[in-house]
Amino acid sequence: MSLHSQNSQESKPKQEMETPLDLEEDLPRHNTNQIPDGGRGWIVVLGVFLLNFGSWGANSGFAIYLNYDLSNHVFKGATKVDYALIGGFALGLGIIFCPFINYLQGILGTRGLILLGNILQFAGVFMASFTKKLWQLYLTQGVLNSFGLACISLPAITLLPQWFKKRRTFAGGLGTGGSGIGGIVFNLGMQKVLQARSVWWALRAQSILCLGIISIGILLVKARTERKIEFTAFDKQVAKCAGFYLLVIFVITCMFGYAICLYTMVNFTVSLGYTPYQGSIASAMVQVGSFFGRPTVGLISDKVGALSMGCIVYILTAVFTLGMWLPARNYATIIAFSIIIGLIMGSIYGILPVIVARLVGLKKLNVTFSMIWLFVGGAGIASPVIGLVLTTNSIGPDKYSHCIIFAGCSFAVSALCLVILRGYIIARDKIANGESDPDMGSTKV
Repeated sequence: MSLHSQNSQESKPKQEMETPLDLEEDLPRHNTNQIPDGGRGWIVVLGVFLLNFGSWGANSGFAIYLNYDLSNHVFKGATKVDYALIGGFALGLGIIFCPFINYLQGILGTRGLILLGNILQFAGVFMASFTKKLWQLYLTQGVLNSFGLACISLPAITLLPQWFKKRRTFAGGLGTGGSGIGGIVFNLGMQKVLQARSVWWALRAQSILCLGIISIGILLVKARTERKIEFTAFDKQVAKCAGFYLLVIFVITCMFGYAICLYTMVNFTVSLGYTPYQGSIASAMVQVGSFFGRPTVGLISDKVGALSMGCIVYILTAVFTLGMWLPARNYATIIAFSIIIGLIMGSIYGILPVIVARLVGLKKLNVTFSMIWLFVGGAGIASPVIGLVLTTNSIGPDKYSHCIIFAGCSFAVSALCLVILRGYIIARDKIANGESDPDMGSTKV
């Protein structure tokens, strides 16, 4: 037997160890120098910032509409579940159709899809200002607005991993920070318009602002990839990966806690005896924290790893939710909690693209998000309803105790999932002899 033949036979077990998962079989190796890690990428960051400002930021302002509708019984026969479900639809219904939206992106392109989303979101919110019946509000502020939000935000979240590697999480934090600034503007600004004019004029003003801001963002963003991106709805290799299901549980539980905190803050503040405007300030403080927190978490994540940082962040989120929000009985505590929770609660939007890229690589980034967002959408629809159903008939803030406990436990479960997922990726890389796809980002987890 020749030396070459011996080496060939001896290499077979090693090769099996290098690809322990079917998921990694066809992940191509690329030159990491192809990723600019800056340059034109910073313009894309600004564009994504504006897209998040006018989509997720505007959507976070739903809390003021929810409080107004619940307090004034705007539509005859509507229950609190109806209003919560409209908020859930706005948050998650369009996202459930992510496989179709992902396929549509392959046809229209990234900019074309975001442009379509901008039109749909404007039409939904603007027409909501003329509704007279509950079913009309469901279709406009709920359904149509939700599809617009999904067509804007879903392609936007996949842009920055194409432009950054070492500073990927930091760039993601800056881009998603736009939702924080947007939340401040739309919570405080639209509350003022609501008080000065009417809820209908607040909706019109919001729709026009979002239309202009997102239009500027469309001009700034640009997809960058030299490889074929998969615009399919489902991938068998991703479905075989155990880490994918840990990620699914993480996003579901994180969305439960996130949406309940976001949509309940105004009502909880009012239950303490404060005015709706003071409640909108508390809700806006969540967004203030978000604006500063997401880039900071991203910057630290680039040093220690997105998964490591995510574990720490969501453990702290659970602790503050149960230890600070639950016993809160004065405005100062609510403001402090809102800022703290805002700093860390929305970290999912900055770290998720990095975690997905680390798990499956850039080639399968779109299809993996397509599968994940199905679960995010379902959780988004359910979470506002869960939050209201868990409220009791007690007088004062005690009526929200069960709701807050549920949110805190959801954050705790999401942290546990990240801890397990981190161990999974470390073990996978060790089995593969420490060789990982450069496009998956930093070797830190």
